[in-house]
Amino acid sequence: MKAKGSIERQMARLAEALVVPSWVLILTVFALPILGALWLSFRNETLGAFAPPKFIGFENYATALADPRFWESIRTTIWLTVLGLLVQMPIGIGLAVILERNLRGTQVFRTILIIPMLLTPVAVGLMWRFMFDTDLGVINWALAGLGLDGPNWLGARWPAIWAVVIVDSWQSIPFIMLIVLAGLAGLPKGPAEAATIDGANAFQVFFYITLPALGPVILVTLMIRIIDSLKMFDIIFIVTTKGGPGTATQTLGMLIYNTGFGFFQTSRAAALGILMVLMVLPVYWLWRRAAERA
Repeated sequence: MKAKGSIERQMARLAEALVVPSWVLILTVFALPILGALWLSFRNETLGAFAPPKFIGFENYATALADPRFWESIRTTIWLTVLGLLVQMPIGIGLAVILERNLRGTQVFRTILIIPMLLTPVAVGLMWRFMFDTDLGVINWALAGLGLDGPNWLGARWPAIWAVVIVDSWQSIPFIMLIVLAGLAGLPKGPAEAATIDGANAFQVFFYITLPALGPVILVTLMIRIIDSLKMFDIIFIVTTKGGPGTATQTLGMLIYNTGFGFFQTSRAAALGILMVLMVLPVYWLWRRAAERA
């Protein structure tokens, strides 16, 4: 028994030693930059300033919380996140269910659907920016062919928000589709077949058997998409030209960029970054609670 216990302790120490490089990597890549940003947020550093920086405590946080642009950027971020999820999740799940049936042409269709996910956000943003052009864009041209007046997509707040949602959904739906499709492939077929034999139709089987069984997969996908939406930057930067028109599509990530690299207020940008991290943490906590109950 003593020899067995000794072997177990040795294996435990070996496991801990093997994990050390991972912890070092995590501390180097994640913890140190966050700690550096936290330290910077308590100072008044500004690029190009002649006065030496000094410690000012929570002044940058107070300034951010009192700034109407900060709350407007949070509202814009929430709108983009909510609208994006309402568009992306149903379509992604629906496409996964269709592809899981393995109908004729499914392989070709699946290959075509994942192409947007393989493109870089900058290329996607430039492509859609030209498509949303009011005079020369193909989208308003198509709407005019249907007898509809296309909006000034990038010239007003809500058309610009919907433009960002459309571009983000076009590139993100394939990711949701693949994750849900993998989840469907791992589900046992017995419950669905038994329900079909008992007289349940396809919709009843999906909503009462398949969808609840996919709960953990959908939760993980939902969390990933929420975090991706909260930190969305590149698509907004390219499509709307740095959050335009004006600040209509300026998310919190765009506000951090404009503060740090536009006005060179590095300490205020660091404080905004810390606030953004604090905003994402409850999302992770809620996901963990939901995952424990699933």
